Amino acid sequence: MSVSDKLSFILLRTQDVGLDAALARKAGALNKERKRVYKRWGLVDSIVLATARAYNAKLVTGDEHFRDLDDEVIMIK
Repeated sequence: MSVSDKLSFILLRTQDVGLDAALARKAGALNKERKRVYKRWGLVDSIVLATARAYNAKLVTGDEHFRDLDDEVIMIK
């Protein structure tokens, strides 16, 4: 499968969402909470997780920072 085919596969199965003030506030609170678990947890991780939670969606990732979130994450690594 070519890179173009892979990108098309992803784009057909995903949804773009905007980052509004409410979601940013949730991500900020989540960032503080998750930094207690992982020192190298980043704000982008918090935005991604807050967005998944807002849309009641599973997060598909290989990022080890998410490994403890069994009910919310599908690990691909």
